[in-house]
Amino acid sequence: MNVYDSVVRGTQASRLILIEDSFLAKGQFLLHLISANRKSYDIHVLCYEHLVSKYQTLFPSLSNIHYHDCMSNILSLNLSMYETVSSIIEKSTRNIVIFIDSLSMYLLRTAFSKVYKELLDITSSDKFPKIVQFVAVIHNDITEVNQIEHLKNLCKTHVQVQSTNNPLFLNLRLEHKRSNGKCVVQKLKGELKSDCSFKLINDLPPQKIEEDKGIPTNLASFKLDLQDNEKKAKEELILPYTLVQNTSNTGGMIHYVPDEADDWDEEDPDDDLEI
Repeated sequence: MNVYDSVVRGTQASRLILIEDSFLAKGQFLLHLISANRKSYDIHVLCYEHLVSKYQTLFPSLSNIHYHDCMSNILSLNLSMYETVSSIIEKSTRNIVIFIDSLSMYLLRTAFSKVYKELLDITSSDKFPKIVQFVAVIHNDITEVNQIEHLKNLCKTHVQVQSTNNPLFLNLRLEHKRSNGKCVVQKLKGELKSDCSFKLINDLPPQKIEEDKGIPTNLASFKLDLQDNEKKAKEELILPYTLVQNTSNTGGMIHYVPDEADDWDEEDPDDDLEI
């Protein structure tokens, strides 16, 4: 499975795509490539980071792309992301794809718990069946790591744009969760052209399939996984009920372990009963 082609061309069902980038490795070129392959849908770009005029030069000149100035909304706190999307849905007659650039800017003035809840609702097929895909950009150099990890758990496809020693070349790490629970990871390297095209380099490492993903260590204040020595101790532990089950006796037995505080009475407590 070629994750890169499925992301750009939209051949694999992925309701939420999260593009993680940074100042030195911008991922906006992926928005350009994705939009050029979604001509059968209305594309709505939520512009949180730059003026609409800049996004118009970034995206291809297509009649199905619509821009929404969200910079004024985030500064004046007029409309939330959820309210903006709801307004778009009410006016739309076709299935739509939504781009947001970027979630990091929206998070600067909005609590993460609210943003998380809004994304859950927006990407729900029950609440918004017209939304075919939601593509969000987030900057890992200004957004907390644990917040990005939580958002990665929401998305089906995660793309990380990584910088190299040469500013014209970028590394991509693409991760796609299959419906069977397995995770396909693909690592690519390519050259970013001035027209936002991305020319892949031929000598690519083979794609890797990860069946068991490790548990993120920063999602809670307590440990969610076990160290190797803890796993070994768990395997070697013999529980009392398993010890009883392994005995060779087949009849019923009562196992009693005396305690120091036991009060033994030599007399029969039922001796006065006329039985």
